[in-house]
Amino acid sequence: MKRFRLFTSVAVACAGAAAVFAFASPARAGSDYSGAQVQITFSLNCNNPSAPCQHVFGLGGIWGWIALMPGGTGNAEVTDCGHSVGGGGGGGAQHVSFDPTWSEFSSPSAPSPITPTDPNGNYLNVSNSLGLPPFPATYGHYSVTFMGAKGQVTIAP
Repeated sequence: MKRFRLFTSVAVACAGAAAVFAFASPARAGSDYSGAQVQITFSLNCNNPSAPCQHVFGLGGIWGWIALMPGGTGNAEVTDCGHSVGGGGGGGAQHVSFDPTWSEFSSPSAPSPITPTDPNGNYLNVSNSLGLPPFPATYGHYSVTFMGAKGQVTIAP
């Protein structure tokens, strides 16, 4: 009988917790980005304490998603995380959301050392205060290495 009461109590607690999460979950964003003209995902990570990149922008990385809407507007979500060497403190993650404007331009070469080369010479300039470089405009998956940092960019419709 004790076992049955324990089982019933656990089942009721699980059902209650599920109900709380179902009804108290955060609301979805009000904007619909399924009509985005371009979606960009990107990452750049410096994980080697002896690589030159750690002297330029530190150990850690930056990761993000950008939806570029027709008409030159968009939405962006970016997170970065710094790491300390030897447990000295100073690390931690930060998140920023912003609504960029954007434009497309042509260049015979990549406009930044951390911008992958677009095979058609077209790039996307996304306005931001984070110092993000231009991105390739041609759909595809790109990899980049810069001073020991490794990066990935995906451009999708």
